[in-house]
Amino acid sequence: MSYDVLIVGGGASGLAAAARLSGQPLRVLLLERNPRVGKKILSTGNGRCNLSNEQMSAEFYGEAAGFVRELYETVPPEEVLSFFHSLGLMTVSEEGRIYPRTLAAASVLDTLRQAIDSPNITLLTDTRVTALSQEQNGMWTAESADGKRFHARYALLAAGGSAAPKSGSDGSGAALLASLSLPLTPPSPALVQLKTRPALPALKGLRTRASLRLQIDGCDSDQETGELLFTEYGISGVCVFQLSGTAATALAAGHSVRVRIHLLPELNPDSVQEWLGSRLLAFGREASLSTCFTGVFQRILTESVLKAAGLKPDHSAGLTHAEQMRLCETITGFPLEITGTQGFDHAQVTRGGLKLTALNPQTMEVRQGLYCAGEILDCDGPCGGYNLHFAFASGIAAADAIAASAARHRP
Repeated sequence: MSYDVLIVGGGASGLAAAARLSGQPLRVLLLERNPRVGKKILSTGNGRCNLSNEQMSAEFYGEAAGFVRELYETVPPEEVLSFFHSLGLMTVSEEGRIYPRTLAAASVLDTLRQAIDSPNITLLTDTRVTALSQEQNGMWTAESADGKRFHARYALLAAGGSAAPKSGSDGSGAALLASLSLPLTPPSPALVQLKTRPALPALKGLRTRASLRLQIDGCDSDQETGELLFTEYGISGVCVFQLSGTAATALAAGHSVRVRIHLLPELNPDSVQEWLGSRLLAFGREASLSTCFTGVFQRILTESVLKAAGLKPDHSAGLTHAEQMRLCETITGFPLEITGTQGFDHAQVTRGGLKLTALNPQTMEVRQGLYCAGEILDCDGPCGGYNLHFAFASGIAAADAIAASAARHRP
C-alpha cells in the first residue's frame, strides 16, 4: 500500500502533523499502536491538558535551547495557538499556563481527531510498527507486527519516548531509530517522583512549601522552589519534578546525588539563624524545643527536623551555640540522598532520544524524506506546557516541511 506520507505515532506530535496536512493534496497514513489515538494527551495537566504557556521561550529547554530557538523561529509560539484556534479550540490562561477553555484534555484530543477526519488521511489503529527502512528508490517502508508493509515518499516518526508506557510510549520508536544507525542519547525518566534515603515514611502525605537544592557529587546543580510532598518512598511535587530529569541523568552516569531542602524558603538562609535565635528567646529556655516550632511546621515535620539535627523534641529551648547552628543548617539544608526515581511508569516525559545534531531544527528532517518530532527527540522542558508545546510545534514544522517539499517535486 503506497501513500505520500507515513506518520508513525498518533500522539501529540503525530496528530498535530496529520491535522496540519489535512486537506493537502497528499495521501497521508497515520499508524497508531493503540486502539485509539492520543491516549497520553488525556492524562496531561491532570486531565486538563496544559498545552502551552504564555512565557514560552527556548531558554526553558536547557541544553536543547539552541535547537528549540531555531524551531520556535520557524513555528513561533503564537502560531501553535493560532493552529488550535483555527481548528475550533478555545483556550484560557491560568497564571500563564494555557488550557482548553473546557479545562478538559478530551477537548484537545477531540479537536485533533475532528481535524484528521479528512478524505486525504487514513488512520489505522492497533498497528504496531516494528521496522522502518528506506528503499533504493528513496521510498520509506514501515512494516507492522502483523507483517503488513506500507510505503511512502515521506515518513514522520512521532512514536514518543518511554514515559507512561501504559499510554503506548514504550520506547519502541528509539529501536526504530537505532535500526537506522541514528545517534541516540539513552533515555531516562523526567518530571517524575524521586526516591530518597532515608525515605521518611512517617512524613507520608505531608505537604510544605520548600526550596530544593540539587547536588551532584557534592556540587550545587539546579534549584527549585514550590510545594513539596513527602511520600512513603521519597519526595514529589512540581519542584521535585523540575529537578528529576537532571537527577536521573546523573544517577545513570554513576554520580552521587543529594537534595538539600530549605524548609523556610520565605527566609533567606543567612537570616534563619537570627530568626531562630529570636524565636527561642521568645519562648524561653524552659520551653520544650518542639513547642518553639508550633505554627511554623507540622508536629511530625518538627520531630523529623530535630532528629536530623541530633536533637530531641523535649530538649529545652536553651540551645548551645553549636546546637543552634546545627539546627539552622538542618532547617535550611535538610539532607536527603537521591537513590532513584519512580521510573518510566510514573514519569511524564522522557529525557534522551534522538540527538538533536541529527536533524534540521527548521524542518525536523533527519535524512531525505525522513522526519522526527515530539518526545522521541532528546529535548524536554519543565512542567507548565513546555513539553506538549514542543511536541505540537515540532509536528507542525515537520508537516509544513513535508508539504513544501512535496509541492516542489509535484509534476
